[in-house]
Amino acid sequence: MARFRASIIAFAVLGAASLLGAQQPAQPPVAARLQPTQPAPATHAVKRGDTLWDLAKLYLGDAYLWPEIYRLNTAVIEDPHWIYPGEILTLPRGVAASAGPAEAAPTDTNSTTIFDPRRYRRARNARQGLALMASHSAVRAGEYLEAPWVEAEGGPPGAGRVRATAESQVVTMQLELRALQSQEPMFIDLPAGGRRVNGERFLTYTLGPVLFGQGQVVIPTAVIQIAGDAGKGETRAVILLRFRSVEEGQGVVPIDSLIPRRDQFPAAVEFGKATTLAWMVDRPIIAQLGGYVILKSTAKDGFVTGDQVTLLASLGEGANGEVRAPEAAAVVQVLRVTPFGVSAIILRRSQGELAVDMPGRITAKMP
Repeated sequence: MARFRASIIAFAVLGAASLLGAQQPAQPPVAARLQPTQPAPATHAVKRGDTLWDLAKLYLGDAYLWPEIYRLNTAVIEDPHWIYPGEILTLPRGVAASAGPAEAAPTDTNSTTIFDPRRYRRARNARQGLALMASHSAVRAGEYLEAPWVEAEGGPPGAGRVRATAESQVVTMQLELRALQSQEPMFIDLPAGGRRVNGERFLTYTLGPVLFGQGQVVIPTAVIQIAGDAGKGETRAVILLRFRSVEEGQGVVPIDSLIPRRDQFPAAVEFGKATTLAWMVDRPIIAQLGGYVILKSTAKDGFVTGDQVTLLASLGEGANGEVRAPEAAAVVQVLRVTPFGVSAIILRRSQGELAVDMPGRITAKMP
């Protein structure tokens, strides 16, 4: 009798389960449930001559947005200045590559990965070559824009000012103490001659040291753009591209855009103009590739954007008191040239320490 009751209960349970299963919609296979609901981001297969700057202009419509592509590909890109043919870059979601879906590059036994030491040698040596075949220009626009320069003491005349954040100030004290963030709205005073038009761009800066006999260093901090401005009251802007901390009271000047000299590159010269190292940004203990320096030369000395200068390290005297020939310590490329000084970026170095007053000489000259 007990077994008979158990059978009846079992049949009842199975029947209820069958009825519930019939009432509920069938579940899709596990693989189907795991598929993403959003379309996969587009990709781009890097070709010879590509740069993040150019890709941002092509796919995002604004070259200044190149950091958006870099952030998505830090596992692939070791240095944002260098991308290599065959690399597959993920583009921001919603961007469709005009060239169609990227295909994997054919296997190349000579290719490198981010773990291969040859990659680092390639990054160090590629740009010092006089042909600079990876680009149509000897100088990259982004490096020029970020480079410090030398003005008369006190900084650029007629400069505007960063006034304050335009965010809602719930805790005023804390907001005043922090740096402004990317895409954060702010109030600014326009520089002399600046146009109050939505979309107009400017450069913010902070003042560096005064260099004896030259002038004062101006250090760019961000590219800002007038946005959401009603044309009355305080001018509103947002930070588009930040190089350093942006704070209230910093200066605002029009952007001094680089006019590229396409397909023109420096050629080796002997007995080029002599100069000396005046200052290094952040005064690093060990100079890094991509670091910025100031030279004790001006436009009157014949320096132009794109020239290459070799800095020379003294090796002292030999055992018999003879002066040893100096050794090349670093190669820098000239970026901004003003009546007060020359700024340059470090392309290559063979010695870790670069010192103020280190001599140098132009070893490659633009045509």
